Amino acid sequence: MTQSQRNALAIVETYQPLQQEPQLIHTLYAALTEKEGFHGFLDVLKQAINACAAELVVVRKTPLQLEHIWYAGLSQEFIEWYTSNNMIEHDLVVNHATYCSPGFFQTALSLIEKVKNQPDYDRWQQDQNMLDSAWLVVDATETHTTILAMQRTVEQGTYQPHEINALNRLVPYIRQAVQLNQQLDKTLSTSHSLASLVNALPKPSFVLNEQAEILFANAKAKQFLSQEERLQVKDKRLQFDERQHQEAFFKSSVHIIRASMGLDDFDSDVIMLKRDQASTLMLTLTPIEGGEQAFSGVLVTVYDSEQRQLPSAELIAPYFGLSQAESQLCADLVLGMSLKEIAENRHKSEATLRSYLKQIFFKTGVNRQSQLICAILSALMR
Repeated sequence: MTQSQRNALAIVETYQPLQQEPQLIHTLYAALTEKEGFHGFLDVLKQAINACAAELVVVRKTPLQLEHIWYAGLSQEFIEWYTSNNMIEHDLVVNHATYCSPGFFQTALSLIEKVKNQPDYDRWQQDQNMLDSAWLVVDATETHTTILAMQRTVEQGTYQPHEINALNRLVPYIRQAVQLNQQLDKTLSTSHSLASLVNALPKPSFVLNEQAEILFANAKAKQFLSQEERLQVKDKRLQFDERQHQEAFFKSSVHIIRASMGLDDFDSDVIMLKRDQASTLMLTLTPIEGGEQAFSGVLVTVYDSEQRQLPSAELIAPYFGLSQAESQLCADLVLGMSLKEIAENRHKSEATLRSYLKQIFFKTGVNRQSQLICAILSALMR
């Protein structure tokens, strides 16, 4: 037995447990076989420790960025706030913990006196009413760190020593479950069918697992990557050359993976890569659900109008039952144009276009522009 194992055992034997400890351990190991992954465990943990949110995050060290997140208690608006404000630069815990070795739970407030040149921690309380965070470095490699954190609001107060001690009883179980999750191939029974499906798709396509890692890529996808400088694969994950696209991909993949688990209704999205000397590339993201099998993931499909003409207004109108003006708006959106650009090009006001868009949403059953673009591409670009 190593010294760290002896320390963990001493903590388990010494400190008082949380009342929900048996349930926490049960849901933790259940994450290895259930398609929801660690989301259920985080929800129970959030309630057990009286936190407002709990996350298990995979962080890339260079460049510093979030690669994947399981969470409970965070809204889509919070994730938008975090990414759009580049809050990782002001995240005291992530900036410190990412470069630490695995250990035991600490608090965010305890870091304020220890860490020099600390980020602007006050923004968390000012913008989100968050006061303190209990955090743990679960695993660390040369390229990535896995961190578990639970936030508290001003009303919930700071973490007390006996609470941190109770959380530390869970550390050996958490570390073992996360490491097992990394090692287990939950997609073994679906790998053959998924590989066959991806290879048969006519467009460059990728299948991502619940950690947003690439499981499969067809031959067209590999050829695409060899020719496109704006997107590459790094440590089994898609890496964009621009931060705005990386942030958009992170937000979309998090919600779509949750949708594939039945935990979110964010069912599709599109990322547009505008090129100076070529047409706009479109990457659609749609959820993949493994049915009774414990698999959840994302299908990423690449559309390039230079390889095949995108749907025209004449093609869109009869398929979706749209008017000529509505179908023309759809065709322009599919080309990657913004409403402002379309208004200038078509000599119409943005208010008129938004009125068209409202009718289009009603007729097609979608409620977002990106969802509309995905629907058109998937229906008419087979």
